[in-house]
Amino acid sequence: MKKFRSEGPISYANYQFAYCDWIHLEDSKELKTVYGDGFLPFSGDPKDPRHLFYMARSLRVNLEHFSVDKKRRYDHREWTDFGLIRSIQKKEAFMALHGESAIEKAQKWMHPRFGEKALSPDRLAYILAKPYLSHILTWSRKDRLTAFALIVRGDWGAHYWYVFYENGGGEKSAPGHGYLADFLEWARSEELPHAYIGTAYGLKSRYKSRGLKGIEFWDGNSWNTGKEKLKQRQEADELRG
Repeated sequence: MKKFRSEGPISYANYQFAYCDWIHLEDSKELKTVYGDGFLPFSGDPKDPRHLFYMARSLRVNLEHFSVDKKRRYDHREWTDFGLIRSIQKKEAFMALHGESAIEKAQKWMHPRFGEKALSPDRLAYILAKPYLSHILTWSRKDRLTAFALIVRGDWGAHYWYVFYENGGGEKSAPGHGYLADFLEWARSEELPHAYIGTAYGLKSRYKSRGLKGIEFWDGNSWNTGKEKLKQRQEADELRG
């Protein structure tokens, strides 16, 4: 594992000179340290052969303290009414079964949410080839794959990296927010200590922590349990644009 920094945005007038912290992962056995220190996998350059991780305002759930409040439980009933069947597969088994069709479905499902350029086929193939991407969590309905999530998993926890799910079409689709909650239930059933659920920037990310107990965010130095502090930072993100 190699740590290094690169220069980031600056505000000379305010004497703010940013540097970005990175890790070049060389051994997947070090993932516990990497995630535990607030780093997440970088996939922005499909031509880069390195396994890079960047430090960010990462969000995780301490599964020992995980619970869902009444309002979010109520909202989740709409999702559970779809009767989706969840299963976990090794990445190799999933790709052998679905292969190129999985990439095509991911592109089709992502477009209405994020636009055409959100995740190119090359970038998705790059992510799927990462050796530390070990499992795929799938959801099916009437023997049809309706969603799948890319999972980095170890005895240290699990990272819910990307999720792809059908939306629109001929019949009503399960709402997207339900997959995250179901992932957390799965992670707890696996008796894992932590579930990592991406970054927590801006007001759009607040759905990740809404109604959940056990939330922690990386504040640059340690894992912080202050949800009000997290809210303040997310609101400040909007002011900075």
